[in-house]
Order: sequence, then structure tokens, then C-alpha cells
Amino acid sequence: MSSWASDVSSRLWEGLEARPPVAVGAGAGAVIQGGNVSRLKYMGGDYLIELAGRDITVPVDQLQQGFQKAMVLLTYLAGAQDLGLSGRMVSHRELNGGEMFFAGPHALLTSPVTEKFGRDPEGFLKKAATLGLQADPQGAGYACRGLVLPHIAVGCVLHEEDDEFPAELTYTFDSYAHYHLALDGLWAMINVLAEELAA
Repeated sequence: MSSWASDVSSRLWEGLEARPPVAVGAGAGAVIQGGNVSRLKYMGGDYLIELAGRDITVPVDQLQQGFQKAMVLLTYLAGAQDLGLSGRMVSHRELNGGEMFFAGPHALLTSPVTEKFGRDPEGFLKKAATLGLQADPQGAGYACRGLVLPHIAVGCVLHEEDDEFPAELTYTFDSYAHYHLALDGLWAMINVLAEELAA
């Protein structure tokens, strides 16, 4: 068992174990293998979540550890609803409860990305593409968008640093995102995404 997976609260595993495999597959867009293993596309990579051993296998080209990564995977699999995507992208403030939640200590993480790519926006788009986020020519600045999880689309817009203004990164979400992952889960998901982008 991966040491970081074993550190995850047993309640998160129990929440997933209590959900019928068919509901996990339909709600989360996961591929169920033998009723015991879920294969889930996360940030462009294939993750294996094994119930019997309570283990998570991470793609070799992505960060291998982190409680927040495990929490996002398990809570998404346990709670994502069979709604798919709305197709409408919104700011975090437009998600139900988001304006109050995503403030102060729960502000969305941007600094690792702006510090690394503030003057290298093309590098930002190249790295984003490796995580399943494709360049979005419709957006302002250097924009990309894609599925971070099968039913959660995220958009990122990087405004390049110049001599007058620091770099700025903003996120958008498919408007159904909070139906698939609670706000604290979306916050953790963005923390993981920002760390992966800056790795």
C-alpha cells in the first residue's frame, strides 16, 4: 500500500465502499474493473483506486503523493452525480456558496503557477496540455480548459507579468462542478492542479 494512501481517513474509504460500483461508474465517469478497482482519468492521467487494499496508483509522470490528491479522488468517486457537464463555465463566486467559501484561507491557489510561468505563458500552456488542459483561443490572456475529472471542467487564464503588473491567474469551473465535488473538494482539487502545473 502507498504510504500516503494509508494516511487517508478511513471515513473517506468507507464512503466510497458504501457506494455501489454501478453508481460510481455512472456518477463519476469511472471505469469499474471487477467491482473492486476504479480507473479514473484525473488531470490527463489514469489513476487506479483499489478498495480491497485501500490503495491508489498514481501515473509515473504526476506527483506521487499528497493527502489532498487522495481526498479529491475518493470524495469525487463517492459523491459525483450522474449529471455530466452543464457546458457553462462560471467563476468560483458563481458556484453555490462559492463567494463566501473561496475567501481568506480558502482562496484558490495561484502563486506556484504565477511564480513559475509569469513571464513564460507559452510554457504554461505546454505544461497545462500535459494535464489535459488544452489552449482555448476564445479566452483572454493565455487561456486553457479541459476535464480535470470526467465530470469537472476547469479553465485557467494566465495574464503575463510585465513591468507594471504582476502575473495573474484565474480559474473557471463548469457550473455543475459543485454537484460532483463539494466546495472544500474543489478547493483541494485546485491546490493539487496548481502544484502539478508548477512541478
